[in-house]
Amino acid sequence: MKVFPISPRGYCHGVVSAIREMRAIAKDQSLPKPITVLGMVVHNKKIVQDFEELGLKTLHNPHKTRLELLDEIDEGTVVFTAHGVSEQVYRKAEEKGLTIIDTTCKDVKTSQKTIKSHLELGYAVLFIGKRTHPESETAQSYGDDVHIVETPDDVKNIRPKKEKLALTNQTTMSLFDIYTITEKIKTRFPDVKIIEEICDATKARQKAIMEQPSVDHCFVVGDPRSNNSKKLVSVAEEQGINASLIESVEDLDVDHLKTLTRVSITSGASTPTQITKEVVEFLKAFDPSDETTHRNESAVKKNNLFRR
Repeated sequence: MKVFPISPRGYCHGVVSAIREMRAIAKDQSLPKPITVLGMVVHNKKIVQDFEELGLKTLHNPHKTRLELLDEIDEGTVVFTAHGVSEQVYRKAEEKGLTIIDTTCKDVKTSQKTIKSHLELGYAVLFIGKRTHPESETAQSYGDDVHIVETPDDVKNIRPKKEKLALTNQTTMSLFDIYTITEKIKTRFPDVKIIEEICDATKARQKAIMEQPSVDHCFVVGDPRSNNSKKLVSVAEEQGINASLIESVEDLDVDHLKTLTRVSITSGASTPTQITKEVVEFLKAFDPSDETTHRNESAVKKNNLFRR
């Protein structure tokens, strides 16, 4: 089997920064306990589990906003994740007397500033994003002049109260999703001001998928809750490439692999490098006729990534 690892893959700068801060937090004995992470530090189950073993409790519920989750924290330290939080969340945490640690990614902060600055200039803002994503939640918190657009069908339901319109988006969106929705918005609102806010790491990974060599299948290593990982699968499929999302080497189907001769591997921006490396090494060693190469048990999943 010919294996093509796609670069870049693995942690983006925002995740590297967040994990570095989280490791320091776990070691800091001076911080008030308990230490609670508001939402998943990144959308990767392995990372969340390993930090919980180090004493960092994660408070996550996909059916609750960050503001609602904060009601469940009454003492200690609260950590805001790389996805960012609204000003209301920040203010509420201060009012509750919690020690605050903010690990918001700089790209997300830039996106938030862009939205606020255009609102101040009298624009209504159209925000392309997943409604339940923390970035969309924060954007919506800025008021009724922000309109979340998740699908092309949402465009016909937009009812802006301002004449001036600005269009921006969740930083982890697919280039294809943004293009399709943007074209619909431009048709309905020809004078809309377009501001692309896809982060460089997301954009680079999506472009690398588009430029990869011809393969039978593309494996994207990432968590099912990771929006940027799922979007990489979508981008591959938009190119006519069969693709699937796997969490680890254990998700590889040996019978399926026997039918493939050329495969590529990439990963989401929040996927630990060790997990992706294990997939790459397994696929490179895989021999359809040698059963000793078919054992895809993960050694990485058994170890804590941060206990050192």
